[in-house]
Amino acid sequence: MTRTQRPATGGALAAAERRHLLRRLAFAATPALEEAVRGRSSADALAVLVRAARDTPHPERPEAARGVWRNPGLRFAGVSDEDFEALLDRQAPGVRGAVDDVRRWWLAELLTSPAPLRENLVLFLHGVFGSSTGPVDAPHALHGRNALVRRRCLGTVPDLLAALVVDPAMMIQIGMDGHRRLRVSDRAAKLVLDHWTVGEGAYGPRDLEELSRALTGWRLVAPEGRGPAREIARRAPRAAQRTGLVPTFRPADADAGPKTILGRTRPFDARSAVRWLAAQDATARRFGRLLLAHLGVEDDGGALETRLAAVYGATGGSLEALLREIVRSEAFWSDASRWTLIKSPVHLAAGACRQLGIASPPVAEIARWLEASGQTLFDTPNNGEGGWPGQEAWVSPPSRLTVRYHLAAALAGRLPPLGLERPDPAGGEAAGAPGVPVDATLREASPAELLSRLDPAPGLDAAAIEREVSGVASPEGRSTFIQRVMMSPEYQLA
Repeated sequence: MTRTQRPATGGALAAAERRHLLRRLAFAATPALEEAVRGRSSADALAVLVRAARDTPHPERPEAARGVWRNPGLRFAGVSDEDFEALLDRQAPGVRGAVDDVRRWWLAELLTSPAPLRENLVLFLHGVFGSSTGPVDAPHALHGRNALVRRRCLGTVPDLLAALVVDPAMMIQIGMDGHRRLRVSDRAAKLVLDHWTVGEGAYGPRDLEELSRALTGWRLVAPEGRGPAREIARRAPRAAQRTGLVPTFRPADADAGPKTILGRTRPFDARSAVRWLAAQDATARRFGRLLLAHLGVEDDGGALETRLAAVYGATGGSLEALLREIVRSEAFWSDASRWTLIKSPVHLAAGACRQLGIASPPVAEIARWLEASGQTLFDTPNNGEGGWPGQEAWVSPPSRLTVRYHLAAALAGRLPPLGLERPDPAGGEAAGAPGVPVDATLREASPAELLSRLDPAPGLDAAAIEREVSGVASPEGRSTFIQRVMMSPEYQLA
């Protein structure tokens, strides 16, 4: 056992261990969270975070997602191609604005929620399943999926998948809306197999075909009595025919015959098929592996992954049980797992807001910074077919790393035009120090106290930075000091 490893049944966490756990599970080690887990074991500290995740009220629905969604891009019978294209052009700014409103709504929750573990898990699952606001441009659907994942992020994977497979946003995302018996496509089934469950290489062509049959019969329609008064063009794309977001099963469009999926023959439908896939050992291993990567745990040899698969099987795929096994493991506390996780842009921003006690962060500016940093909420890479790669991808190419250096400016609501140069914080306000807001407890803090609150990896010297920055006791000097720390390689790690 190395110097910093802990036994799986360790006692009360030391200060450094408390911070390690909170950095990985709750975005940052804040004074309030450190006090809440003081004197507790790793499992008991996790229980504190889980209790907050379960007990904290969920955020209110954003304005853009209230009421009944009405498709602004419906194509009615008799409308010419030119008129329809003109309609879409007129509607586009409003649609983009509504999507951005929902994006900022979630970002505000990530930055300020008193249930950081919950938001961290929502972010994790968002990356697992993938997302794109290209096909899913309905704010009500985006909010609905986000709220569904938030409700179920500490439950079981089979229950989560059974709900997601008929969730409007996911039905649109994978192409299941209008997936009918007589025109079966394999795309929806492939996404479920590759990104939701067993993963590539764990199934054959027959499994893909049979799952595709099981996913048929579902359609999104308007609430009863709320459909359009005019006739919809029958040959229009599905997106231009979608009258609402109510998942509705139509037996006439479904393939009701028996299907054989991964060796089992049943009259599978969408929900029972994904539950069966969720019960597979390959799914258990994949979720454990992805969760370890998200939390930055080095599992040399795969022993912890194997234990997580066993816990998954024994608990019916409980995500809470997987977390508990991880924080009780020696791998989580090993030297190899400390200060090795390159923070995602969301992790950077959420951690900084919490460390500095920014109660009302400039969400629009931080959203713009996130986009430039390569992590736009609701838009994972490859048009939503997969999650963010993480680690070195966050700091490559060098231009992406340069954007990260402007975090302090984003927190101050003073992000310069993108196409950013590396800032020079040494000159204070004259050189553009951003005026980073801090809570009352840090307004008289010493450089050493500021450095401790920002919690970078070992290697930074508060006195050395103070010598570089003039007037650290002034608000301008304090902001420059914070910016200098946030630009350091050490601050990029958790």
